Amino acid sequence: MSVKSVRTLVPAVAVVAIGSVVGISPASAASSGDTLAAGGTVVGHVYETTNAAAGNAIQVFDRLRDGRLRAGVTVATGGRGLGASLASQGGLVRDGNLLFAVNAGDDTVSTLAITDHGLVRRDVASSGGSRPVSITVRRGVVYVLNQGSETISGLRVSRGGRLQALPNSTRSLSKSSTGATAAAEVAFSPDGRTLVVTHKGDRTIDTFAVIGDYAHRAVAHRSSGTTPYGFAFDRRGHAIVSEADASAVSSYIARGDRLRTITPSLSDHQAAACWLVVTDNGHYAYTVNAASASISSYRIDSGGRLRLVASVAATTSGGGTDAALSADNDELYVRLANGSVASYAVGRDGSLTTQQDTKGAAAVGAAGLATD
Repeated sequence: MSVKSVRTLVPAVAVVAIGSVVGISPASAASSGDTLAAGGTVVGHVYETTNAAAGNAIQVFDRLRDGRLRAGVTVATGGRGLGASLASQGGLVRDGNLLFAVNAGDDTVSTLAITDHGLVRRDVASSGGSRPVSITVRRGVVYVLNQGSETISGLRVSRGGRLQALPNSTRSLSKSSTGATAAAEVAFSPDGRTLVVTHKGDRTIDTFAVIGDYAHRAVAHRSSGTTPYGFAFDRRGHAIVSEADASAVSSYIARGDRLRTITPSLSDHQAAACWLVVTDNGHYAYTVNAASASISSYRIDSGGRLRLVASVAATTSGGGTDAALSADNDELYVRLANGSVASYAVGRDGSLTTQQDTKGAAAVGAAGLATD
């Protein structure tokens, strides 16, 4: 979820006993906006999970005022990655001054605090299932999508980042076939009354009505197009969903456990539209097309109806594996298959201007990208 301001937590020295400050670097200057000799004022960060099987970590990039990125330190999550692509969206998310990362290699999730001294690991807890690939957070409640066990499971998170299982919160995904659901993303609607989960494997979108922090049973809906994948909500609460096989985007109204199509499967005329982000003003959506090394742009009207603006709004130097907008929505970042991050300036008319690719520590195309 997008949060404009980042609060500073208690000093890192108070939490050394339960976590670790892993790497204090130029990245730590971001909160104070210091000007660094290497070029420009740090105005924020981009965070990328490495998903390494030997130990998952977060690569920190300084985000400079002129739009460039500079690779900084890596911070261990305390869990293990899968060592291969998660084929998901939402594997790393930010809520205020906390980052939440899935560790698909050992079925855990981690919290890390954004502080003046860099990232501080706060907690590591069970995901409540197997192979967690996506996570969503709202008002102290966390739900994790466990692709392997085909479930969602809840936790509570304190302001300090400590995690505690939400009792009796595990819910099974719907099953419309004997094959795997290959679920890709879980997210709360903006009003918190609905959880949405996309299934790549059986052309299904699940909705869960949420009452008192608890998701009720899954209600299955047939996706407008094939292979529903990444999605995001606009500011009016419309769900904008990418469709990988169709390389298209659809929009929906999600209320409680109901789902109604607004714009059905509108093609971007590219290949494998997988990851999707929506600007905070709700006007534009961008899809990253993994198989055609391109980004497409859509206009969203006040009723959630879609119009394709540019089939190729920008190109990438390699297949994309995730996407995130900066907190001010002035930059779009795309994770590439080699672990580098490509950056694009976002114009007021929704146009994209290519800036540069920045290489970090990640070596595989695993999903997981967030910003502050």
